[in-house]
Amino acid sequence: MIPLIKAGEKQTNPDFNYTKIYNKCFVDLNRDVLLPPTALSIGSHEYKGNDYYNNTFSYGEFSAIVAGSKNKKTFFKSALIASYIGGQSSNYFSDFKSMREGEPFIIDIDTEQGEYYAQRAFRRVSEMVGETYNNYLPFGVETLEVDEIILFIDGLFNDSRYKGKIKWLSIDGVADLVKNTNDIIESVAVATKLKQWRKENNCHINTIIHKTSTSNKATGHLGSYVQKKSETVILLNDTEDYKVLNSPIEVSQVYSRGAPFETFYFKLDDNTLPIQCDSNSKEW
Repeated sequence: MIPLIKAGEKQTNPDFNYTKIYNKCFVDLNRDVLLPPTALSIGSHEYKGNDYYNNTFSYGEFSAIVAGSKNKKTFFKSALIASYIGGQSSNYFSDFKSMREGEPFIIDIDTEQGEYYAQRAFRRVSEMVGETYNNYLPFGVETLEVDEIILFIDGLFNDSRYKGKIKWLSIDGVADLVKNTNDIIESVAVATKLKQWRKENNCHINTIIHKTSTSNKATGHLGSYVQKKSETVILLNDTEDYKVLNSPIEVSQVYSRGAPFETFYFKLDDNTLPIQCDSNSKEW
């Protein structure tokens, strides 16, 4: 951490290399910088008379799913991963378009559920795809301490079997990477870690975090930092009281650096798999 400088004092931090930072941060306006490639898109938009897929989830970026308790956020996460893999997932969410190339590794971290419920959620991905994708690697880390979870994810990115080959990381829920979501230092550290992971590994990181009970904002200082730094923030809201069996979930994009998608709905089918509903009638 760079020490605070009092008036009249010079910066004396020996670890700070001004020239290196200058060259790293200078933006050359004469150099063409390409839009980050898309990992997964939701919907499309028109620009100058042409149709383009929305760059909802780009490589080298991270996103956030914000929702209250029992708003089927883990179901929606499963839908995103299944759609990124492909297979039969388009039968459930036809507006999702995967840009996956080759056979990258997909890491699915569940920090909250016990082994039984975590496995049920992980199996949902294969059911939606219609087969097992061998490079889909699910992990239940409920028993790990905060520091252990971060070190474990670090280890995955540096594991020789996966290094440079992980293109999608899901963290359900990112609040378990801190001891206190209202601790500014911890929150900044985790947001910085997410930026480091996604940039160094050129992957997309999708996080899940609870919203506050009084607003649609993500919980605590952690939620604020994650929302501010995310490429895409998606809000899930139940259209009825959550006690109403299988009421539709509204999916809206509240923040976006690219073209936003139109609000839509999903619910669970007879096999308890998430499936998109008509956005107007909310029926199949």
